[in-house]
Amino acid sequence: MKQFLILFVAIFVVGCSFRSVPKNGKEIKIVNGERIYTKSGSLSATAPNNFPKTPFEGYTRFDHDLIDFDRHLPNMMSEEVSITVRIPPENQNINFLLDKKKSDDLERTTALPPSERNKKNMEERGVVYNKNYVDYIEGLKCVTDTESSSPALGVGFKKYFTVCGYYDISGNKKRIDIMYHYISSFDGTKFQSDTTSTITSGKDIEILFKQDMKSIFDSLVIHDMDRERMSKEGLLHDKQYNLESEFR
Repeated sequence: MKQFLILFVAIFVVGCSFRSVPKNGKEIKIVNGERIYTKSGSLSATAPNNFPKTPFEGYTRFDHDLIDFDRHLPNMMSEEVSITVRIPPENQNINFLLDKKKSDDLERTTALPPSERNKKNMEERGVVYNKNYVDYIEGLKCVTDTESSSPALGVGFKKYFTVCGYYDISGNKKRIDIMYHYISSFDGTKFQSDTTSTITSGKDIEILFKQDMKSIFDSLVIHDMDRERMSKEGLLHDKQYNLESEFR
């Protein structure tokens, strides 16, 4: 489990850096459900339009291969997902995702209990819930870590880190880092910005967030994947993101 801790800390650092001010101010803002492509064109995705009065806003960058969607639903929640793709440095080994034997063992390794060191770290950060599990996104078998902190003053926070791997058409190992989270209010206030909303509880908010993320992940297309190689090596699966992964 040590490698997972190191992996997800790296994702958090990378994700935070992408939200900094873009170099030379080069950033594109896209709304109204348009498909967004990364700088290199390696990935693209769309966001759901389930609350037309308050749509997702999308961003891409000229200095990183990044797609970002965020939305603030008044009296309900703020949600954000950042998706990046890159060739990982040598010290970030992703062979556990690109080796068939190791990939087949992910369900077992992600189910292992956290070490005492990890437990202490989570306790110091106020984490009250943590779980590792396997997700499927664009046919790739990915690893997800989720945690939530103690709610304060009626506000809850839950974040997810997902990492996927694939071979591109040039033979490179590529790593996809996905960081997504939501901040919500549990005071039972109905969302007033759209007449279609019936969200009144914290659990309903969590389910809505997961549905939004499923819509984004199901729309994700990897344009430079070597699908023939991935299929031959048993690394491409006929599965999509499972909304119930965390709730089982």
